[in-house]
This record gives sequence, C-alpha cells and structure tokens, in this order.
Amino acid sequence: MRNKVVWVLTAILGLASCIALPLLIMKADGNSHEQSSLDAIAKLDNPPAAVSSSRPKQPDILTYWVNQEKKSEQAGLTETAAAYRNRIDLYAAGLPTLPLFTPNKFINQTPSTNMELYLRVPISVQPLKPTESAIPATSALAKHEPASGVYIGMLGADRRVGYDVTKIEDVYGRKHALYLSYVGWRKVQTDTNTYFPARTAERVKELDGALQIGWEPRFGLNDVHDDEYVRRFAREAKASGIPIFLRYASEMNGAWVPWHGEPQLYIEKFRLIHDIMAEEAPNVAMVWSPNFWPPDTIDSYYPGDTYVDWVGFSLYSTPYSAEKEQLKGTMIDTFAPLYKRYSHKPIMISEGAVAHTYLPTNQAYWSWAESQLGYMYGLLPRLFPQVKAITYFNFSKAQAIRTNGNYVYDIGENPFMDGYYQRLIASDWFLSKVEPGVDPIQYRYTPVLDRSLPTGQQTVLVYPKLTNEEGKPPFAIAIYQGTQFLGVSYEAPWEIDIQVQSESASEPWYVVAYNDQMEVTAVQTIVGPVTGANSVTP
Repeated sequence: MRNKVVWVLTAILGLASCIALPLLIMKADGNSHEQSSLDAIAKLDNPPAAVSSSRPKQPDILTYWVNQEKKSEQAGLTETAAAYRNRIDLYAAGLPTLPLFTPNKFINQTPSTNMELYLRVPISVQPLKPTESAIPATSALAKHEPASGVYIGMLGADRRVGYDVTKIEDVYGRKHALYLSYVGWRKVQTDTNTYFPARTAERVKELDGALQIGWEPRFGLNDVHDDEYVRRFAREAKASGIPIFLRYASEMNGAWVPWHGEPQLYIEKFRLIHDIMAEEAPNVAMVWSPNFWPPDTIDSYYPGDTYVDWVGFSLYSTPYSAEKEQLKGTMIDTFAPLYKRYSHKPIMISEGAVAHTYLPTNQAYWSWAESQLGYMYGLLPRLFPQVKAITYFNFSKAQAIRTNGNYVYDIGENPFMDGYYQRLIASDWFLSKVEPGVDPIQYRYTPVLDRSLPTGQQTVLVYPKLTNEEGKPPFAIAIYQGTQFLGVSYEAPWEIDIQVQSESASEPWYVVAYNDQMEVTAVQTIVGPVTGANSVTP
C-alpha cells in the first residue's frame, strides 16, 4: 500500500551511483551520545541540543543500567551484573568510527534486521484513516474504551503476588487498571456463596480497578442456556459496581478447549450471553477473544459487531515452537494481520506473556525474553494504536510445574525483565484506571515516505524486525541525515528525539543498527515509495 514502506539493505545497494551514503559515525569524543548523568563513568561530551518530549521523566538508560547492575550484585546474580556492566562499558566507549559508506561499500554479513522508520505527528495535523485508527471520527467509543492509551492489566499468579491483587502495585511500581480472574462454569464461589467472583471484585474495587473475567463453559456449549445460573451471575456482576470485561469462552479457535469445533453454535451462545448481560449488567463489556494461533479458523467464530464490545487476543512469545527452538521474530509478526482484520474494534491483549524459561530442558532465555518484552510493551502499542489494553499472564515456575506447563512467564523470576517491565509501563501510554474517553496521547506514528525528514524538532521511532535466527535485537540504533548525526537509542521503543537542520533537509536519512560488540549489522534508508507488503501497519 502507498502509505507503507520497508527499507532493506539490498535495496540500498541498488541506488543510483550518483547517490552516496556518507556515513561518518562519531567517536566517543564527538557528539554521538545522549547526555549522561554519570559523566564519571561515561566521560562524554555534550550532545546536540535536547528536544522536548511528551514522555514522562525517567532515568536515562545509563543510570538505569547502573542501578540494575547494583541490584543484581546485591542479589548475588553475578552473571546478570556482568551483563549490565558490559552494556555500561559499550555505552561509554561510544559509537565507533567507520569509513564512508557508498552503494558499493557495505557490511559483509547478512543484515541482522530490517528497519522501518516512523515519524511522530499530532493527530490534529494528520488524522489516521479509519483502517488505521479503527474508529472513524464520527463513531462512539465502545464500552469502557479510552480514546487513546493502554490499560495495563495482570494475572497475579507470580511468585511474589501469589494471586493477591493488592500486592501488584507495590511489587511492580505502578497501579494496574485491570486484574484477570478465571471462573469455571457453574462453579460456586464458596467464600461468598456466589457464582460471580465477588470477593475478588471487592478487592479490585478497593483498588479502584476493573476486572477481566475468563468465563469458561467447561462442560461444552450445549450446557449454555438462558437459565438462573447465567442470570444470577449477571446480576452479581452488576452488583459489583466495577467495570467488567467478560471474556466469554475464549480461545475458541483452539482444539484444547471443549467449546471448540462448532462455530455456528458458538456464535449462537455468545450472542445469548451478550443479550443477557445487556439486560442484567450494563457494566459488563463483552470481549470476544481467540488465540493468536491457529489463525485460519478465527474468522468463522466471530459473533458480529453488534455482539462484541472488544476484541481480545491471547498473544505469547515463546522460545520454542513445535518442540524446536525458534528465536527469530516477535509477537508483532503474528499480531499484525489480526490487527488488520479486527481493528475496527478496540483490541485488548487479553492474556499475553513472554516465556523466559523452557521447562523440558530447564534452559533460560533471559536476555531474549527481555528484548521480546520491549516489543510487547514498547513497540506494539505505538504501532497499533487501537490496542487499548494489555494484560500480562504472570505465571510462576511453581504454577507452571503444577499445571504441567512448558514455560515460565513470571516477570520477577527473570532479573532482566523485572526492572524493564516497570520501566516500560511508566510511559504515559499506559493507564492505571479504566476511564472511558480518557485521551492522554495526542499523537500517532506514521511511516516516513520521503528520502528526507522535515526540519525542526521531531521524534522518530525505529521498528527493527528480528530477522536473524538468534532473535537478537540491535544494541543501539542511530539515525543520520546526510553527514549529520541526529540521535541514538539503546532500548525499545527506539524513540529518538532529533533536530533536523534546514541546511541538511534535502539530504537522505539513514538508520544504522549496532550489535553488542558495537559492530554495524544493518544500514537502511528509503529508496522511494514501496508497497507495504512486509510493513507492520495495515
């Protein structure tokens, strides 16, 4: 499509010989760095003038790494501490000096990533098309939907929280908006003598939160009727007095659930539950939530727009697929086509997680999982603005063993993920309270279509696809225009505040990726409008 672009290294090689790419990357004693609060460590000169950002103040990346290194040492995690020290040393050493690049002079190895460049634009300047924004300007928001931003949610089945939702804020540094609970069909909650999880709802209400309920017809669809059980559940949901996201009969496209296999019957029963909730419980939003896999049968289970308030997906990153190690790619690769089909509704990642340990071999993938978490919470919300909620399935190793699971998802059991999750959700993209219509994000990212960037202060975002077999992200990504260094980022979502001077406005931009040895592993630029067959946005 015309408004998408992918830049690949091979395309750069085909540039006309009259276009050179004079890539002069500064040494550490030049202007190649962001200002560090730890000059005694980094000993860096002042960078270009800082550009204001709407993002909340957070520790710069170097300070964050130093703090994490100290925490790791105190916890006795010597290998983790050494990994953070290596990052600090690489940052202090700076971007290396490289020879000028021309169309016939590039890195020798296969590029580690294909990168897409996006420019932040105010919504008032360039409103998105309906296929991108999912909600035309004249349409009303869905039940409980924010105008922008992402509700943060969690299933607190991790080692530290232990299903006590009141602990989540203290453990993870920020109040969450959504709390996930599962309810078995026709199961009585013995502590309250209700069908609805009233005790959990009371705790969530005290937290000023909302409840996502996985309501599972465990005896099959033929046991779903308009009866006193369903009606009483609905009345009790209304009595809770909190926003409810009812994820009824989820993952119906997977053969592992007893409500799989009869799409028409499923649609009939989903519509029935919708109608009952509409009559009895106006605080309940109906969430239709397939698994991301298998994708080919998802559409046949869709009940119709009238009966669905939110579309949800179960979305996971795991280091194994079909019992084979598979580290290449991210969850964005599988999510993008689903978003294209269903972004006319608000979307929630109703349960999602990154696995960091594979239990059959007890092998840990801590660093890999850290980078995958950056894609989940850093890039996915910004590239897909109709994603309005993400609930992390925080499942401990003990719980996984007890349920014969293969993966550990517990954030706290991976020291790289623990601090990083808290750093990611501190962004103003994430919302700690369900407030319909709240609109904190007044901008969107749009693909860059031109060979040059607009002058003045800008914020750009780089999306590096993980095309290498090891699934390793760049250690650093720098952007240039002509011979001018514009900025560098060391972490997802790879946002870079830049200042484009008028004298270099006509020069082409290009993006350079570095690995954890500070070696160039990819160089990309635009070579003209390209159809977006491989681009992330729909």
